[in-house]
Amino acid sequence: MKKISGMAILSICIITAIVSSAGAQSLTEFNTNNLAVPAGELLPGGPPKDGIPALVDPEMIDLSAADYLDNESRVVVVDIDGDVRAYPIPILNWHEIVNDVIEGTPVAVVYCPLCDSVSVVDRRLDGEVYEFGVSGYLYESNVLMYDRTDDALWSQVGMNAISGPNAGQSLDHLPWEIMTFAALQDTYPEASVLSRDTGHHRNYAGNPYESYFRSGRLMFPISKEDDRLPKMEPVVGVKAGETVLAYPVSSIVEAEGGVLDDRLQNERLLIEADDSGRVSVVELPSEAQVVHTFWFTWAALHPETEIHNEN
Repeated sequence: MKKISGMAILSICIITAIVSSAGAQSLTEFNTNNLAVPAGELLPGGPPKDGIPALVDPEMIDLSAADYLDNESRVVVVDIDGDVRAYPIPILNWHEIVNDVIEGTPVAVVYCPLCDSVSVVDRRLDGEVYEFGVSGYLYESNVLMYDRTDDALWSQVGMNAISGPNAGQSLDHLPWEIMTFAALQDTYPEASVLSRDTGHHRNYAGNPYESYFRSGRLMFPISKEDDRLPKMEPVVGVKAGETVLAYPVSSIVEAEGGVLDDRLQNERLLIEADDSGRVSVVELPSEAQVVHTFWFTWAALHPETEIHNEN
């Protein structure tokens, strides 16, 4: 008999929990006024509202103290006015949203394991500072956040509020980098790192999505598929005004020097990538929104997207 690994057992337990608890969720917990998408396409992911606990005002530690990470652990890096902070994906796997303040800028670092999506937003809109939690619902297999001011729903990869008083509006997006912990130590030795003392008991050394990433199969359905790229092809999705583009990470790696230098709305977009898995949004047009994600969810949420340099 083939032995089942501990990680596979953990993944099975998570999927079992999703199936068993899905019926307990209800959209009545949220402000669904002005809902901009079909309610039937909002799927319960399993955990209830705040069942995946977003972090607020997290503890940061010196890079040298982050001994819980190995060299290959991926981190999301945010640099605001020289204050460089790293948010490890082994922690984001379990919390998905970190509400932080960096040099006076309230930010949300958002990660959805189902589509490997990373985005960083300024939490201010029209003079209001929003705090975000995890709704427990998915739209196109992507996390739906909710804000704790209006209980309205927001789509991470859709890049806007989909219900409530801000429906259709977007937050300002900020540049980010994804890199290994080893690269972080080499590049930003003065960086601070999210502490694993989050106030929650989670196995931050384990990856409950490991088998999902290997399988190539989606855990939740999407409404439409686009076969121009493989489903789980990593892309950097960018929206600037009416321009919607997907930049396959592989094409950025293959560009001269691993640098993609483009112009959108007469402003510069500069993205760098290498074969270690590092992806860096270096410069972003002022009105642009940017996310790292798998192709399937970007294409489902932005069916009008073009692929950069598509033949």
